[in-house]
Amino acid sequence: MIRAVIFDLDGLMIDSEMISYKCYKAILSQFGYSFTLNEYIQDYPGRPLIASLEFINKKYHLNYDIQEQLENFHQLEYQMIEKEGVPLKEGLLELLHYLKKNHYLTVIASSSHQERAEKLLESHNVPIVGNHYITQLLIGDKCLTSLKSGIGLSNIMLTRKENELECIPYEIIKNKIKYPVIVKPNSLHASQGISAKSVAFNDAELLPIIKNTFNRFPFLEEVLIEHFIQNGTEYAVSVLGNGDSVACCVNKIVYSKPKNINLYSEEDKSLPLEQRSMAFSCELDDYIHNRLIFHAKTLFKYFNLKDFARFDIMYEKTFYLLEANCCPMPGNSYSWEWQEKYGLKKKQVLALYLCSFHFGQIASGRADNLPQSLIEALPQEIIDLIDHPNAIDVSPECSGPTENCQHPELYSMNSRIGSEIEVSHFLQSIVNVIKPHFVIETGTYQGDGTIALAEGLRKNRFGHMVSIEVDPQLAAIAAKRTSGYPVEIICKNSLQYVPTEQIDLLFLDSKRILRKDEFMHFIPYLHKKSLIIWHDSSYRKQNHAVFDAVNELYAQGIIDRLLLPTPRGITLSMLKEDK
Repeated sequence: MIRAVIFDLDGLMIDSEMISYKCYKAILSQFGYSFTLNEYIQDYPGRPLIASLEFINKKYHLNYDIQEQLENFHQLEYQMIEKEGVPLKEGLLELLHYLKKNHYLTVIASSSHQERAEKLLESHNVPIVGNHYITQLLIGDKCLTSLKSGIGLSNIMLTRKENELECIPYEIIKNKIKYPVIVKPNSLHASQGISAKSVAFNDAELLPIIKNTFNRFPFLEEVLIEHFIQNGTEYAVSVLGNGDSVACCVNKIVYSKPKNINLYSEEDKSLPLEQRSMAFSCELDDYIHNRLIFHAKTLFKYFNLKDFARFDIMYEKTFYLLEANCCPMPGNSYSWEWQEKYGLKKKQVLALYLCSFHFGQIASGRADNLPQSLIEALPQEIIDLIDHPNAIDVSPECSGPTENCQHPELYSMNSRIGSEIEVSHFLQSIVNVIKPHFVIETGTYQGDGTIALAEGLRKNRFGHMVSIEVDPQLAAIAAKRTSGYPVEIICKNSLQYVPTEQIDLLFLDSKRILRKDEFMHFIPYLHKKSLIIWHDSSYRKQNHAVFDAVNELYAQGIIDRLLLPTPRGITLSMLKEDK
């Protein structure tokens, strides 16, 4: 069975070939060469960017610096995208909509930088795992992030123009920032432009470092000049999850040969693990460990991040934020402590990213079909921390105020037909509380309520469920969504289904006029402790069939009932003791 579809980005999802052609043409024109579209089509599509630049260098005998032209290409591309935009390939949105509707996992495998890919897709409202492009843009500003965090080191920002005019505020740097200082490209990640040569101990050393940084990155407009701590301990502290349901991983950086300047440099990150000057270890001091987790959780929440992030923090008597990364690589810097404590494999970190997104979808009533086998293969200690987040990216409840619920604006939803998000949480909790062996749901729709009930069964580690849907198309969608759960989707009229065992929990959520008939049909299979839940049971002028049915059965002495004050109304009932 196909569970996932993997997409390339350029040329398949987005029509970026003309942008690439124009960038190559602009580069060659700087050297006095013309470049036709036919030449581009013949040699360049599908070729990695660096390979294409090397091909041009050799073909035209240019002898240019590949890194410089790589940065030049990205700057040209950025300007063209900002000016012209990049259209999606015809039919892509329809295909993505189909895959989402049928609950296939979609993945992008591209040589493009993640920020570039996400920006292009988000501009067309294509959903992504992880943090939104705007969030990445804000977090990517080192100066702004340091200032807003409240725990940044003293620093000052310097622009390219100020560098050109040599307007360096030496007095402020000397007296306020204090030497030694480190010069960082303000908007670059992965330690780009950072090495031992980035650290200055006096005015004379500072200016060449600033000029070299701007010269190396022609598109860079700002550098950050920040106090450098020589004798502190650096940590990479990861956060996984959403809202308050997060797990943290504290990864201590230890240098094999401590020097006067110890830092996790760009060169280190490019070397094989065994050749690096540093390694990761676990922090054994509970005070330091707990404070690092406190700061990481606080920053994750303050910056409104989701799914995953990493914070690089320095400790020297107190704690300082060095950098925030909302698109961390799924490697040792993200997961070392978990590898040591829980036996997590490095190759499983990406699966944790997908689980974080998955549980966020579950909590928001937008269940996907991430295989349960993938979740179960991960350390339970981590899953237990991330599998109950608050809803994310949902809409406000559409119901108006009623006598039963005066403030529906406090609730959220994904659709007018499915359950309120809070009711989905309630259904999962009810299953956790009463521990049913057999659950029946009528009216599956697209499976959001079904997943909520099934999640409760998954946490209980026993029990099974039947969900009945009369519409074949909706039943097929729900079957794909619930694959891997102990759920059977049955496509038929609910009044024709005959259970093979007693029902512990009956959730009635089909057409409202059928709910009473369904209840009467299933009475022979209920026991005195069976719980019956009626959705849409508030009194509404336009539709009060469920409300009337529940009260009629109560008046007849057949059930006890309790109407909860939710926007659409949810009633809990049980058979009277003598029935």
